[in-house]
Amino acid sequence: MSCRKYLFILMSITLVANLFGQVPTGKISGRVIDKATGKPLLGVNIIVMGTGFGAATDENGEYFILNLPPGKYDVSAQMIGYRAVTVEDVQVFMDRTTILNFSLEVAHVEMSPLVVFGKRETIIKDLTSSSTCIGAAEVESAPVEGLRQIIELNAGLTQNPNGTYSIRGGPAFEVKFQVNGVEQITTNTGIPGFNLLGDRSNTSWRFDLNPIGIKQIEVITGGFNAEYGNAQSGVVKVVTKEGGEEFHGELRLEMRPPGKYHFGPYLYGKNTIEWEKWGNYENWVKWRDSNAPDINDDSLRILYEKWVTNHSPGEGNKSNAVGVYDYRKLVYYRCLFGLGGPIGRTNKLFFYLSGEYRNKPTRLPSNERAQVYQYFNLNLTYNYDNVNKFRFMLQYQSRFGSVWSGSDDIRWSSRIGQSPTRKYYLVLDPPLEEIITTQQFSWTHMFSERTYSEFVVWHQRERMIERNTPVIRPEDPWFVSPGPWDEGFYREPWAFTTLSALDAVTDVTNVSFAFTSQLTTKHKLKWGIKGQYWDTFYYAESGARINALVSYSGFAEYYHAYPYYFAAFIQDKIEFENMIANIGMRLDGFNMGIEAPIDRFRPFYPGTGMGGGTFIGDVGNPETRRVKTHVTLSPRFGLSFPIGDRTAFRLQYGYFYSMPLFRHALSKTTWQGWYMYGNPDLGPNKTISYEVGVQQSVGKHYRLDIAAYYNDRVCQTVSVRIHSSTGSQQVSPYDPYYISYENTGYGASKGIELNFEKILYANWHYKISYNLSRTTRGAYGAIDIYEDPDDPRSKVTRRSANDYITSEDRTHSFKALFSYHLPDRWFEKLLGNRQNTIKDVALSVIYTARSGTPFTYITSYDEFVDVTNNRRYPLETSTDFNLTANVAIFDKKLYCSLRVMNLFNNKWLTPIDSRDELRNWVEMGISRDTRPQTGDDPQMNIYKYKYFLTYRNVPREIYFSVGYKF
Repeated sequence: MSCRKYLFILMSITLVANLFGQVPTGKISGRVIDKATGKPLLGVNIIVMGTGFGAATDENGEYFILNLPPGKYDVSAQMIGYRAVTVEDVQVFMDRTTILNFSLEVAHVEMSPLVVFGKRETIIKDLTSSSTCIGAAEVESAPVEGLRQIIELNAGLTQNPNGTYSIRGGPAFEVKFQVNGVEQITTNTGIPGFNLLGDRSNTSWRFDLNPIGIKQIEVITGGFNAEYGNAQSGVVKVVTKEGGEEFHGELRLEMRPPGKYHFGPYLYGKNTIEWEKWGNYENWVKWRDSNAPDINDDSLRILYEKWVTNHSPGEGNKSNAVGVYDYRKLVYYRCLFGLGGPIGRTNKLFFYLSGEYRNKPTRLPSNERAQVYQYFNLNLTYNYDNVNKFRFMLQYQSRFGSVWSGSDDIRWSSRIGQSPTRKYYLVLDPPLEEIITTQQFSWTHMFSERTYSEFVVWHQRERMIERNTPVIRPEDPWFVSPGPWDEGFYREPWAFTTLSALDAVTDVTNVSFAFTSQLTTKHKLKWGIKGQYWDTFYYAESGARINALVSYSGFAEYYHAYPYYFAAFIQDKIEFENMIANIGMRLDGFNMGIEAPIDRFRPFYPGTGMGGGTFIGDVGNPETRRVKTHVTLSPRFGLSFPIGDRTAFRLQYGYFYSMPLFRHALSKTTWQGWYMYGNPDLGPNKTISYEVGVQQSVGKHYRLDIAAYYNDRVCQTVSVRIHSSTGSQQVSPYDPYYISYENTGYGASKGIELNFEKILYANWHYKISYNLSRTTRGAYGAIDIYEDPDDPRSKVTRRSANDYITSEDRTHSFKALFSYHLPDRWFEKLLGNRQNTIKDVALSVIYTARSGTPFTYITSYDEFVDVTNNRRYPLETSTDFNLTANVAIFDKKLYCSLRVMNLFNNKWLTPIDSRDELRNWVEMGISRDTRPQTGDDPQMNIYKYKYFLTYRNVPREIYFSVGYKF
């Protein structure tokens, strides 16, 4: 570790840092009055039962309790001479104030405490921007696999085809995910060795946490307070469970039967085009007689049998020499657990341990066969005394998969989703292993009931490994030579290694400090500072050893950088009866921590020319310079204007900045010169967010929330071509250039969001969300940049500064969750006894519908100019179902669940990337799975290679779960 790294960490600990590392907490406040006179009561003790939290009312009868972890509590109001009142199941939400008022009656004689149930207010008075809170009960009953599907219930949040997330049309990787205040950082997002191609598949796997261990989730889709930064679009905060005074836990097993989880016939079935033709030996004889009569029968039979072997699964469903197996026979299985309780007898030290192991076969056949996911989280809480609390978290996550697989979208579910002609050649794509370890320590100190501070330090290591290995296997060294019987399939395994290799390690250290003080009953001031430091190493290649493994062709990438990020904020929450305000200011700064070439048009190229040909000419200037440090200020404010208990208006405005992606700022790709050279001087991406909204209570049990928003994005990252003597001679021999990036992009999202929710949980509960939006994007300036700014060639490809609808835009998005809890008495009557063992039976349904993705189709080039995304694919709908029940066994519970995904087998058309295919579909209704009529039909090759790619979503899936609770 370098000296400057030690120095930075030492300075960070000295200066401390921000709230980003804090476990989100909530607040209870209210007023206590005499029931008979209505006058405020001084000195009433407000006690949060089972915790060390409490407060006493002041001369106005007012009180507040800070720093409460989110969850449900029983709260008691006690005073000598008055009857005590206890309110059960009071819900506390992160970064929210729960209002809890008491009316106490005089007790002339000793009276038992009055117990009432907490009432959840229909409107959230301190809601100053759009957000949704989801509790553990909703997570358990909903038909979802994990956290990712839960947060997708918000209409403003969308999962992109490769598994990344966007909020309100914002870019991928602009959503901040936190677990107990620790950021889930994704540093290496691109295709190994070929970052300029785009992002790899399923980078959001680390967000799919064990649902058993989740206590509460908040999804912020509007603007967010000054305490959160380095994100343009939104924040997802997750708080996991902590141990209590009693041991409790749960073990759950889940499985999905074997099956084919794509639309269309089995890929290796005898009814495919290639098997119908070449799986019949008589067709080989006919071909031999017409084209190569010198081949004798024995040789022909050997070729035929080898063809059959290489196109069939191995014995016992092992992968054959080129990777083929019967993917329909693999079982999905999953094990989850959660266990918590006290350590020792002091009632000061508590733990909660949760974990998950998931083996999920890829939808399409792949080299790795299944995605293996592991997650373990340990929370230790030590209540040293009434003013000091210590927390320690350990977290381990790992994924065994591939760069190209893991997403639910068929194109990103396996390598052959991108390259369908390689369906018989699976060994090409090597497995990728990702491991993330996290350690967090926090210390909370209560100076008084009004003031507390929290110091947090956490470290996270992200490790990614992908090995480049020869695909020749000693157990089967001889293959059928390429011939007409392969008809376009990629069949040269003896000449290649696997295509990609990657070795990447990133260490992130975060040190943070926050100070919170309730200055008055109306003002809560919070400030903090933050330091974050990366040590990121990246080496990757994308290519192959060819010509019997002698020469190499492909791309390579390397960087080792030390980026750092710092921030400070101050936030005042002002709470009056008719106005609540969140007003703050945030400072952000970052440096990419790497040297930049002193001459952008002659960056030094040290390559020897391997990977495309000998490099000829100027190798550039080896001199470098320090990169820029960028500092920004972000004003944030949100206002809420409650009108009684039934209506609240809100207004939100703010600036939101984020660092550029590492693949845009740091990556460097070679291909006989620089193919891509990142720009470490890239500035922050910026969004200015506006939102107005209103909450309205509908009856006593429902809340309607309507919000209109506009997100103005500027300084977005776009690609350019820098014409340089050390640019790629392979791409452009006569005018070499390399790809780089500039902050010359812009865009906007505007829309209306409606949410309707039943607040009071009875038997029925539902949550409905609808989003009407439009997202556009554009760029300005030259695409081709030359050293001479007046070079006329730069004006030829200059961008026209027109914005267009993005490919991620969904005009309409509707999502609904319906759940019904069957009354336990129904089963008492059904079973004919009062000792009912079947309890907590719940039915849940999630229905989603959204506009199809846009695409470009022009029938006449004479009528339109610069037309992009002028049409849309069909509407996409889906229905998921879940049935859960608990069976009482003495004082324990047996958990059972039946979950059906895509209940009605709806199909979502895969976007079409071929002009001819698109014309066939638009004008004649011919899709990829339309079987050709004759052998010379132009549809033949489309159907033969792509029929299984016609629909991108997953067909109906049925999952069975059983668990044990204690």
